[in-house]
Amino acid sequence: MRKSLIMLTTLLLSCSFFFAACGAAGTALNPGSSSGPKTIKQIGLTVQTINDPFFVAMQQGAQAEAKKIGAQVLLADASHDIGTQSNQMDDFIQKHVDLILLNAADSAGIAPAVQRAVQAGIPVIAIDVGAQGGVAATVESNNVQAGQLSCQYIADRLKGQGNIAIVDGPPVTSVQDRVKGCQSVLAKNPGLKVVARQVGNGGKDSGLQIGANILTANPQLNAIFAINEQEGLGVTLAGQQAKRNNIFITAVDGSPDGVAALKAKGLFAATAAQSPFSMAETAVQVGEKLVAGQKLSSTTILIPVTLVTQDNVNSYKGWLRQ
Repeated sequence: MRKSLIMLTTLLLSCSFFFAACGAAGTALNPGSSSGPKTIKQIGLTVQTINDPFFVAMQQGAQAEAKKIGAQVLLADASHDIGTQSNQMDDFIQKHVDLILLNAADSAGIAPAVQRAVQAGIPVIAIDVGAQGGVAATVESNNVQAGQLSCQYIADRLKGQGNIAIVDGPPVTSVQDRVKGCQSVLAKNPGLKVVARQVGNGGKDSGLQIGANILTANPQLNAIFAINEQEGLGVTLAGQQAKRNNIFITAVDGSPDGVAALKAKGLFAATAAQSPFSMAETAVQVGEKLVAGQKLSSTTILIPVTLVTQDNVNSYKGWLRQ
């Protein structure tokens, strides 16, 4: 009897040590399981291009919010190249960042890289433009609203009658939504006829070339909607060179260049202003919740835009704080 009791005690102790060891191993494999919510230490931010004040303001917004939580932002410039951006995503994965903020150069083309990050356990938040592949959330301007505001300005100024052109842009959701918003206004104003629509790359040179082509082919044109200000300002330059003082241009952004053009009271008449600083700031806040294991009430967060015109530009606060 005593021998049996000793054997039973030994067996129980052995099992206790075994389960304790398993528990320790499990903790080593999954340290977050017993240490409470995970926190963010490193954030990877990849943007279409850093050679644009919009993305500089986005970087500043991310850094300002990251500083509040003691995190570091690793910035990568995709230079409008999907291959480069895919490599940057892989680099973030190898560096084991806690969160990736993605400003996609191509919403569909970036999907495989997003999938790799998700499989590595890193949440990806699309910022400014949507992205396929399984992003956890999207933080962007209300781009449909932006297109609506810019084209409603055209409709109001032309009193619902006239010829307009649309200068389109890269194949990303933000651009597509702006055009969609514009088209919703045009649908309510059948007297506005779209006589030209051309696709640019979002740059000023592109806008200049497209603007010159459109103006040459359409002598009766009244107004042009451009999907962003760089293209819009290129179109404005084309209009100036062609001495077409009977047209006006609207766009989307609210950039320093756009503000200067509005204050000059020339052909550039109005823009739907975004807040890239607030967008990135919000994306980091959303990332905090995701990394901590919280559920989001919505996976699409829209940042409102405001219409800035030649009449109210002096009260506009700009991109850094709105």
